[in-house]
Amino acid sequence: MSFRRNLIIVVGHGLRSDALSDAETWPTHTPNLDKLIQRSLRLIGTSASPADPSSVMSLITGLHARQHGIKTLDQPHHHLEGFPAHLKEAGYHVAGVGAVDWFADHLDVAVPVADLTVTDPDQCAYLKTACQQGFLESVIKQRQQRTQFGQFATQSHPLEPDQDIDSFIAKQAAKTLNNMPADKPWALIVFFTGPDNHLPCPNLYADLNDTDMLGSNFVPANLSHINALAELDFPRVALQRLTRKKIGKMRQDYLGRVSLIDHGIGQILKVSKKRPDTDRIWSLITADRGCLLGEQGLVGNRSFLAPALEVPIIITPPTPVRPRSTDDLVSTVDIAATLSALAGSDLPEGNPGRSLLPLINGDELAAPFTGLISEFAKRLLLETERYKVVFDTENRQAIGLFDLLNDPDETQNLLNTPVSTNLLDALRWRLADTLMPLCAVSV
Repeated sequence: MSFRRNLIIVVGHGLRSDALSDAETWPTHTPNLDKLIQRSLRLIGTSASPADPSSVMSLITGLHARQHGIKTLDQPHHHLEGFPAHLKEAGYHVAGVGAVDWFADHLDVAVPVADLTVTDPDQCAYLKTACQQGFLESVIKQRQQRTQFGQFATQSHPLEPDQDIDSFIAKQAAKTLNNMPADKPWALIVFFTGPDNHLPCPNLYADLNDTDMLGSNFVPANLSHINALAELDFPRVALQRLTRKKIGKMRQDYLGRVSLIDHGIGQILKVSKKRPDTDRIWSLITADRGCLLGEQGLVGNRSFLAPALEVPIIITPPTPVRPRSTDDLVSTVDIAATLSALAGSDLPEGNPGRSLLPLINGDELAAPFTGLISEFAKRLLLETERYKVVFDTENRQAIGLFDLLNDPDETQNLLNTPVSTNLLDALRWRLADTLMPLCAVSV
């Protein structure tokens, strides 16, 4: 019998780091995650790409967007081996539940749910269950409304909590976990479709937050100010018609879904505690990217504003450690390296990620390190301990420069100010130092 580490890996789609109640930013509660954080390493990671599907591929492969090159859903990706394949090669029994199509070929057990544009029960375990239990018509209405209006719809079709897609994923994950083998190391990957799936959350969870209060600080977008730095996920007219009430409803649905997922994570962890191998189970909870909920008047994710980039990273060993929260700059590309370290295997040579495990013991991360990069379309971000600088990769010009210490909301672009010239020279050097190792990676 093997006594290697067993792994539970939970990914929320579009889960902002500040959505967890330990951040004390929103009036929502995540009691299960809060309890976990009290015995864990809690980090804030920057997404390697805030654009779908690049964000998912960066998380899975440990590669930056310019390395894996996946920008659209119809691009071939099976040649890219991420952490599910590496875990399997290391002798792990690997199971996946939820939005796991990207790496289903590398799973021993898969309970996949299809993209939310799909309406055929034969293509999705969740839809098949909905058909069997008699609520498929309601699910189809939800999906049609989402496809047509996104989260801008004034009318919604919420389901009961037990019928919701993310509740389904949590239940199937708990069942799969209960059936994991006892004679070999295993890894369970749970990939929720929310909280940023644009679906209304069940009323039970929506009622936890007041829409008037949630939308009270909304300020419409100054599109001329942000055009160069963001790529609008929705038509300009939809953003121009946003009101405090609409933003309040969007935030209510999003935070309600965060609470629903928190409940599902609690179910999964409850099962893990009852397993005979519970003393060998490590968990890692994170997200592929964040999302915007009205910040600077924007909704979506194709932006370098902090809410679109910053995701939670919670690493929990079986034996509680003193809660640690660090200011180290980390990225979603570090997830694959961390999981490989937990499994006792190595990532392919040249992967830029660093294992985050040293932080659990209070040690330093691997050096050298000059900054984080993130990118989408023709925009490239370098983030350092204090500054964010954004470049247009076509004309090789800086288009944004922000002092995160004095302007954490990133409202003052410092380009063309007296301080910018010398600062940009230094940041260009750091960007070159960050990008240079990536040139040696081939996929």
